[in-house]
Amino acid sequence: MDTSDYSPPAMRKLRVYAFDPQASTQMETVQINHATIELPWEQRWEPDILPGPVNEYLEVIDVDPTSGQFYKPVDLNDPHLLAQDGLAPSEGDPRFHQQMVFAVAMKTIKLFERALGRKVFWSPRAVEDAVTKRVTSHTYVRRLRIYPHALREANAYYSPAKKALLFGYFKASMSDAGVNLPGGWIFTALSHDIVAHETTHAILDGLHRRYIESTNVDSLAFHEAFADIVALLMHFTLPEVVSSQLAARRGILSERSWLSGLARQFGEASGRYAALRDAIDEKGQDGVPDPTRLAQLSEPHERGAVLVAAVFDAFITIYEQRTTDLFRLAGHDKTSTANLSTELIARLTREAVKSADHVLRLCIRALDYLPPVDVHFGEFLRAIVTADNDLVPDDPMHYRLAVIQAFRRRGIFPDKCLSLAPDSLLWESVKGVQSEDLALTANDLLDFHAAAKPKHGWAGGALDLTPQYVREKAFLQAEHNRQVVWNWLMAESAHDAQWEKVLGIYFMAHPGESRKQGALFIGADGVQPAVEVHSVRTCRRAGPDGQDLRQLVVEIAQRRRGYFDVGEQLKEDLKPVRERGHRHYDFTFRGGATLIIDLRDGTLRYVIRKRIDDDERLDAQRRFLQAGSDGLAMTYRGPRPGDNAFAMTHRGV
Repeated sequence: MDTSDYSPPAMRKLRVYAFDPQASTQMETVQINHATIELPWEQRWEPDILPGPVNEYLEVIDVDPTSGQFYKPVDLNDPHLLAQDGLAPSEGDPRFHQQMVFAVAMKTIKLFERALGRKVFWSPRAVEDAVTKRVTSHTYVRRLRIYPHALREANAYYSPAKKALLFGYFKASMSDAGVNLPGGWIFTALSHDIVAHETTHAILDGLHRRYIESTNVDSLAFHEAFADIVALLMHFTLPEVVSSQLAARRGILSERSWLSGLARQFGEASGRYAALRDAIDEKGQDGVPDPTRLAQLSEPHERGAVLVAAVFDAFITIYEQRTTDLFRLAGHDKTSTANLSTELIARLTREAVKSADHVLRLCIRALDYLPPVDVHFGEFLRAIVTADNDLVPDDPMHYRLAVIQAFRRRGIFPDKCLSLAPDSLLWESVKGVQSEDLALTANDLLDFHAAAKPKHGWAGGALDLTPQYVREKAFLQAEHNRQVVWNWLMAESAHDAQWEKVLGIYFMAHPGESRKQGALFIGADGVQPAVEVHSVRTCRRAGPDGQDLRQLVVEIAQRRRGYFDVGEQLKEDLKPVRERGHRHYDFTFRGGATLIIDLRDGTLRYVIRKRIDDDERLDAQRRFLQAGSDGLAMTYRGPRPGDNAFAMTHRGV
């Protein structure tokens, strides 16, 4: 507990590599590669940061299993470190490695919280019954663990099972090491891009825990692409770096540079001669990317790179639109070779930083506007457009059109839309999926009082929408609300049939089976269709002109047994639920919906759904799993006995 007579500082400053250690060995970047990250100082209601570092979100554990070495944890509250903004960047000091992963991970978390308008939670840990091995509950994961030296290999990954980030280290290639020392040690924990990338994987898993299942060619690629998008746009949170790169390239961002590349040291040290991935994709002689290329790719990183290029292209378009007048006033054009003035570089830097921040927030906010399962790139485009339209209805600079155009150039299209006009890409309002004779409203849920017996230790009652500032209390509130929503689904109502139609799932026993309380989690009840409520999240978003948007985001999902044999599928689907037992099935097919409720007036704004009885989508997943996907066997694990799903274990940045 703080007993000082003085107020704590507003921010905690920590030094990091802006890119990676390699950038400190080149004249072009040596002056800008040592950057300082500012993180909010711990609030009064948060525990003090401990050696490790350990705080409310993260726990850095620095043990090297290969050598058996346990490195002394860094104490960021040491007076000498506070006086100098933490340790100076160093490849040889493990304590700086700890500081680096902590600072970049926390910076990533705070960017998400600002855009989402709520606290970030890690994916809960499943608790299985000792006998049946079925999931019976989920427990709160307070901290994500980070291991800076977990692997002696050219790798880094997020482990959903361990709730941890594991970073590797390896020796650079002896023949193709780029500008690195041949045979020298390369630490992935010292790459700003890799740390941000893996932290994003963990955050995304906490938001959408079914996205780690391979259900279509876009599903795992989306995980990879989104992690790259965040890491890439975080380059622009360091103004000194942006200013230097703009000055070197006369204000142009459409050329490959340190700002457009990801994990350059990792890429060169492993023999790739360049960055591991680059957001500037190949163009034809007409200056336009190949719109057919996406259809030729199936490996998650390669396919995801197309989505990354689309988002970065949209960012460049927005930046160029915001700076055209500045270049014109300064008498410069793209063909000019003259150096830009210091004043112009400063203005361009501000516009680049602001544009990147805007695009990053666009992408993060869109995560709440996606279906809970089976995501596609085209749905991400619709989510971006809808989320931005909700918060900022007026778009005089046509930012949404810039995003649509960038996606169209690369062959990324949404399904079942009339056109690519921004208003055509908005998710349909709930009125479009309701029956004509019944107007379902959010009040059915908001006014519901859970009278059923509390389950799994949660209290009954109504939804609790009181703002919470303590993270664990916010999680418990979300779990309480999750129970209330499940009780609402299970409680009999005259509107049940209509709600089933709207949500695209079944929570009544069919046909004529007795209705009874089931289990909250899938598989613990063999009589009625099981429904899982993934999350119930309250959020408060702020727009650029003072807009205040308060929403309740609810994710509901259901599973259906999938069979590779169509005849067997039909036979099993016709059986009553109670007669299906626990016999083997080939894969898990999921449906569900995301409900978005405007808390300002209780309006049910959107129901973004994937129907559980959509046989066309079921057949598409069946064909995808039977055909396999290039690279999945090496990069991701296949189904484990008993889970009947292609789940992700990320093995490679």
